[in-house]
Amino acid sequence: MENSELPDGVTLEQGEGGQPVVRVAIGSCTAEVYLHGGHLTGWQPTGQEPVIWLSGMSRFEDGAAIRGGVPICFPWFGSGTDGQHYPPHGVARLTRWALVEATPVADSIRLRLHLDGHDVDLAGLEDFDRDWAADITYTVGQVLDIDLRVEAYGNRSTPFTFEEALHTYLHVGDARRITIDGLDGCGYHDKVINGEFDQRGTVVIVGETDRIYQHAGDVVVKDPTLKRTLGINKRGSGQTVIWNPFVSKSAKMGDFGNDEWQEMLCVEAANVGAGAVTLSPGQSHTIHQRIAVDRTQRSGVRRSLA
Repeated sequence: MENSELPDGVTLEQGEGGQPVVRVAIGSCTAEVYLHGGHLTGWQPTGQEPVIWLSGMSRFEDGAAIRGGVPICFPWFGSGTDGQHYPPHGVARLTRWALVEATPVADSIRLRLHLDGHDVDLAGLEDFDRDWAADITYTVGQVLDIDLRVEAYGNRSTPFTFEEALHTYLHVGDARRITIDGLDGCGYHDKVINGEFDQRGTVVIVGETDRIYQHAGDVVVKDPTLKRTLGINKRGSGQTVIWNPFVSKSAKMGDFGNDEWQEMLCVEAANVGAGAVTLSPGQSHTIHQRIAVDRTQRSGVRRSLA
């Protein structure tokens, strides 16, 4: 799309590293989405602190993933179910998407970006399954809605199995002080120590945290430092990933500041591992995540997400 086709408050500009970025500045919020990776890198409701976190060390260049924001992990998570897929977390976050829609919706803007599997041009993917299409839709306003829709080509001869995650980086005041509710009683795989456990009570961050919870419901992040609660509601996902690299892992990451772990927390809607999605030819699947801010810090998430 050209700037002349965009609604008021939406512009297509040259961003960091010369990468094209869609910027939104309307009465209810500001936001930005890079075409590289179809990647939301910012969302800030009017009168509030930023909700989406972005590393000051992030690289904005072809062939590199943006650190922070909402990376799209697809069509595999990590190194895939067989542990042999590359690049890590799939190709979606490394490929330029096309902006195909920018539409005002009440006090929000809906941005839709499209990626066709046949447009993926990365080295080493000669045998890559390309018979699919994906659309990522960000509806930005006082709340943030994210929808990733994947469709298997109708002319496929075999089903399409894939993993996916909306790898959402939330901005928090102090990761050591936040609490995460909604996961009590859920089983999870702890990737740090490679073990299976059951959650007991509230989740807190006391060290490197990388957990895949068997959890299809809502999550509440209470942030006493910023005096707000973030409600995360999701549909179409059977798992929730919680991630924070803490001290030692942060120091090993070249695109992550040594102390930045203190101000971020990843809460991800996901379908990974045994929860991978399989589509028959012509079928589609949508994973949805909504983020809303409640500055009163009430315990319920349903009210603030309505």
